[in-house]
Amino acid sequence: MLINLWYVAEWSETVKDKPVKVKLLGQNFVLFRDQAGKVSCLSDVCLHRGGSLSGGRTIRDCVACPYHGWQFNGDGKVEFIPSEGRDFKIPDRARVDAYPTEERYGMIWVFLGDAPEEERIPIPEFPEYDDTANWRALHDNWDWKAEAARVVENGIDIAHASFVHPMFGYEETAQENHIKNVEYHDHWARSWNEQYPPELKGGFLNWRKLIRSDRQPTETIPSWYLAGMVVRIQINLNAKMSLIMFDANTPIDDHTTRTFAVQLRSFVKHPLFDAGSKKRLHKIFREDQAILEQASPNYLPETLANELSVKDDRFMSSFRRARRNLVEEKGWQIDSAKVREFDGRKAFAIPSPNRRERTDLRWVMDAVPLIPPLESVVKLVDQTELS
Repeated sequence: MLINLWYVAEWSETVKDKPVKVKLLGQNFVLFRDQAGKVSCLSDVCLHRGGSLSGGRTIRDCVACPYHGWQFNGDGKVEFIPSEGRDFKIPDRARVDAYPTEERYGMIWVFLGDAPEEERIPIPEFPEYDDTANWRALHDNWDWKAEAARVVENGIDIAHASFVHPMFGYEETAQENHIKNVEYHDHWARSWNEQYPPELKGGFLNWRKLIRSDRQPTETIPSWYLAGMVVRIQINLNAKMSLIMFDANTPIDDHTTRTFAVQLRSFVKHPLFDAGSKKRLHKIFREDQAILEQASPNYLPETLANELSVKDDRFMSSFRRARRNLVEEKGWQIDSAKVREFDGRKAFAIPSPNRRERTDLRWVMDAVPLIPPLESVVKLVDQTELS
């Protein structure tokens, strides 16, 4: 699991007038809205006696701990301690980590890390979402007993469609499907593919067969983004009809992922068709789930030496390389093994921007342990050998 990325914490419509508890990167957080409607995200551990802030209530622009009523503002600072009265001078270190938030595409995005704003990998653009005249949006979510990186890689793997999803391909045409072009960037990539899927079926009087004939050349355009662990897939069914899947894959913990999915369609935009679209979407998720949750190991292998890859895997390999750069060069991977050593005995916090800025404070909760970047490990080894 990686810090210093934007992740989707919850649907916007879920957070109303009460605090909401969410789990990301193995840690608990509280989401709440202030009087102006802005969402705040704090570590869900009261620094007083460990109460869960999400079990409390909102009071003006603060969330109040249910245990002793301590009130925390959107910056994580304690504003009022009821037992001490209004005249009590609250210590400056009476604060928990607070994280930047943005609301986009009907989702609440949270930046979990301490990287300066100018260094943050941006939230992926999704311009079609607001084009309601041309696209119908469908929202859904899905939980996987699989690591987020595995879910992302599966989503951009076009080759598996012929074997896992009968709706998208024939086994005998697998070798005919091919990548036409790939566009690489540091933190995202996109590929253009041609596939030869079966005729579409379903709908009233089987009307969907009119959309695409059997083995009709179909353009599929998958993209991956490190921010949000997003997979975007556009399927151009014909010259006038397209589907877009925008999936933000949030690591709940090391082996659980929640997908916040937005499906857009440029045709039959009436809400009456949503039920059929959701049914087909769930069918696809179940087919992938049957494969992913049995894959071994649960995590992506540390090196390509532990798997055998072919030319058709080069797009997935670009995601692996970009992700490994954040692990080996940046040192942004959580040391889950160390965290588990303290399970139930110590609460950690994902380091926040304020923690980086306020180095003068002795924070009450320790930052979650990270795996050092590869260069640091190499230097440590070199120094040990020289001593």
